[in-house]
Amino acid sequence: MGAIPWPAAGSILSGIGTLLLLWYLRRHSGKPGANWFLLALVAQALWCFSYGVSLFVFDPTLRWAFEVLTWIGIVWTGVPFLAFGLEYTGRGSLIRTPWFGALVLVPAITTGLVLTNPLHEIVWSGFRIDPVFGAATVSYDPNAWAFFALMVSTVFAAAGTLLLFDTVVSYGPLYRTEALAVGLSTLPPGIALLVWLVGIGPVPQLNLSAVMFLPHIALDAYAFVGGGMFTYSPSVRRRADQSAIEALESPLLTVDTDDRIVDCNPAAESLFDLEAPAVLGDPLERATGLTIDGGADTQVVTDTDRGERRELAVSTSALRDGSGRVVGHTVLLQDITDQRRREQRLEILNRVLRHNLRNDLTAVRGYVGIAADRADDEVATMLESVHDDVDDVLETSEKARNFERSIESTVRSPSAFAASDALKSVAADLEAETDGRVAIDVPDDLVVRVNRALFDLAFENLAENGLVHSDADEPRVTIALERVADDRSAVLTVRDDGPGIPDHELAVLERGEETALEHGSGLGLWIASWSVTALGGDLAFETTANGTTATVRVPGVVEPEAGGGEPGDASRVTDRSS
Repeated sequence: MGAIPWPAAGSILSGIGTLLLLWYLRRHSGKPGANWFLLALVAQALWCFSYGVSLFVFDPTLRWAFEVLTWIGIVWTGVPFLAFGLEYTGRGSLIRTPWFGALVLVPAITTGLVLTNPLHEIVWSGFRIDPVFGAATVSYDPNAWAFFALMVSTVFAAAGTLLLFDTVVSYGPLYRTEALAVGLSTLPPGIALLVWLVGIGPVPQLNLSAVMFLPHIALDAYAFVGGGMFTYSPSVRRRADQSAIEALESPLLTVDTDDRIVDCNPAAESLFDLEAPAVLGDPLERATGLTIDGGADTQVVTDTDRGERRELAVSTSALRDGSGRVVGHTVLLQDITDQRRREQRLEILNRVLRHNLRNDLTAVRGYVGIAADRADDEVATMLESVHDDVDDVLETSEKARNFERSIESTVRSPSAFAASDALKSVAADLEAETDGRVAIDVPDDLVVRVNRALFDLAFENLAENGLVHSDADEPRVTIALERVADDRSAVLTVRDDGPGIPDHELAVLERGEETALEHGSGLGLWIASWSVTALGGDLAFETTANGTTATVRVPGVVEPEAGGGEPGDASRVTDRSS
């Protein structure tokens, strides 16, 4: 018994490796691209086994039959690999198009022509056994269809490879190594097949493509067995990206560097009355009627088309390729017409209420006071009640104005200050205006870095609420530090001895809105809540028979530097808030 020809041994080993890979990957059947890849492995196994066994067969008729099987395996490997690349990378919808069906005709027709080749010799002619290295290799003259069919199969495999390389570039390290391995795995057998087809080399009758599936199988095993390539499919991420853009309620357009539209979502089609296939390639300005500066990150443009004036907020973002070169922009638009009109109305109403009405009420208060001084006791009592009501309205207006000023003064890097100093100042002001007492139980060395005006407003309104609603002869409120949390935030409490905040007022604060049937009695608690929220903190209330406790979490606690500063010295601190 003679030695086994090495080309036959290599081809059969490739077939065995293909079957083992096929057996292992069967568990992933049904996952994106898996079934198509399994089908490609079936064709690959047929290719390798039929060519390997054929090298032992010297009978011309039987040898021709094995060559036919080899060709069938070759021409049916490319199509399922292309389908695998499409479905695995999230482009599976293309497989169900008539165009893909037309591609399948090439291997189908080739199979029929190969089986009937002795009748017409369209695929090859001059078939003869031409042994080399002790193997039953054959020689024949490939005709035009042979070149066409094998080149098409090679192009199919190359296209699938490019799709995987696109995954390498687009989806980052999660799929990079595995997709690169599968893409590179097609090169050894593909190059060997083309070398044999064009007859390059000292033994042109020897087709080494089946042998070259050995490195192909090794790379596939790394990707699918070692790397679990079917465990994480980029089709999920690609589909998520597409769905997010399609479901986005704001219009989104993608343009190239010449401001030509290359993509747009349904919201953009609806806003500008476009149809995506027809508008692609059109200049952005002509399609939308808008002049947009691609170099500006944000801008506001006015659209007067379709007989309606609309204001659109535009955000543009540069699209860059792997080398960092700008290849286009995304243009995100948001219709802010209603928002702008609402802001304008609120601004005018705010000015009228804050300025005109305040001035008028100030005059009313003066006249009421004069009238009360000149009236008899009964009328004077009623006028004093009116005077108090006017004072309440003016005080509410002043609170709103103070909050507006404070929120507008918010800066990115506020100064640090000693919390006890700020709270003692708030307590002194309240004690001067009311009959109550405000006790401060906060360490002098507690230093925070937040907006001082908002901090003062929050605790001023919480403490004032406890004082003015208390039924005690001498109302008392205590502001104390409960603890400094692990996230470097101070948890402070404001306790009063009053009857407690009504449940319906707390419900309004928790819900964040008032209704005609359920609303608060003033602005104080709202301003406290808004101020704490603007500081980045939290506010909670607990009401018992002994009064109300408001718990305030204030971020931005800083500590004195080691060995420096007296307690409460805010000039020597180390920021621990980040």
